Amino acid sequence: MRVVIDAMGAERGVSVVIQGTMEALRENSQIEPIMVGNENEIRKRIKELSLKEDPFRIVHASQTVEMEELPLTVLKKGKTSIGVALDLVKEGEAEALVSTGNTGAVMAASLFKLGRLKGIKRPCLAVVLPTSTGEKVILMDVGANVDCKPYHLFQFALMGSIYAYKIFRKREPRIGLLNIGTENNKGNALTLQTFRLLEDSSLNFIGNIEGRDITRGKAEVIVCDGFVGNVLLKFAEGFAETTLNTVDRGINKRLPLIGRLLLKSSLKKIKKSLDYAEYGGVPLLGVKGVCVVAHGASSDKAIKNAILNSIEYAQMKINEEIEKVISRVEGGGIEKGKDSGGRVLYSRKDSYKC
Repeated sequence: MRVVIDAMGAERGVSVVIQGTMEALRENSQIEPIMVGNENEIRKRIKELSLKEDPFRIVHASQTVEMEELPLTVLKKGKTSIGVALDLVKEGEAEALVSTGNTGAVMAASLFKLGRLKGIKRPCLAVVLPTSTGEKVILMDVGANVDCKPYHLFQFALMGSIYAYKIFRKREPRIGLLNIGTENNKGNALTLQTFRLLEDSSLNFIGNIEGRDITRGKAEVIVCDGFVGNVLLKFAEGFAETTLNTVDRGINKRLPLIGRLLLKSSLKKIKKSLDYAEYGGVPLLGVKGVCVVAHGASSDKAIKNAILNSIEYAQMKINEEIEKVISRVEGGGIEKGKDSGGRVLYSRKDSYKC
């Protein structure tokens, strides 16, 4: 499978993107990587890493969108690595895109070049997080949309239900609405109106979810706007890192060598479950194509996993499923939206408008 990789967006430089791509190739030899960016820089880094250029197809892009730049810069600059990479997806030269670049720029360029799936009002970013039960939970949106309307959040829940069904094999994933309390009358105008939409749908909506419940495994999908989701995600990353470092220091100070060795295996498993690098990138749901956005500070392991995740996402054909369900939901309100497994996902109530 052909995966186009934006080589220029990583905070740790081009080398880490190349290393991550090579690690992905070692795990899946069927990957055909297309590296987009400054051609001279890419070839230079490949040489420094003592690698052969054979596995890579390199496509030159003269410009880069920096993290501090406005998202629409990608549309004004011309031949940016993000823009050129998306052109390759649009033209059918690649089945998926992986970028560690400016998230807003990836979102803006994806909408402009690929377009939205029919019926989708706003694409969103969906991240998979661990829970205390050993299961996983999808949190969405985590940064694509900082200002949302109730119907946007409803569509996030709809896309999340399909995504959870595909990756968790849960026939009726539980949907929770992130709020400041579990009571039906809690929250702001956005969450109150979204609650009514979800309650009147045939999604498996379990009500409001508080922040502390996210990692308790109470739902497979938790919905919020991108502002709240992004703050929450970055707090979780920092808190996990701080907690693990604190535990490490405490063990090294208080336990003898034999005790540290006995705990090493258990701690390794805990670190793996909390390390964002294990989860790779975040899919942009709702656009016509497979776009996976990885953390700007991604390690080579995170980039490897983002590439492998992009292939899995493409193979699951989630976009086709979303478009089919949305078209039925938007098709007049009589027929219920169903997925390929025959699950009813939504019975439209015409009292709500976008």
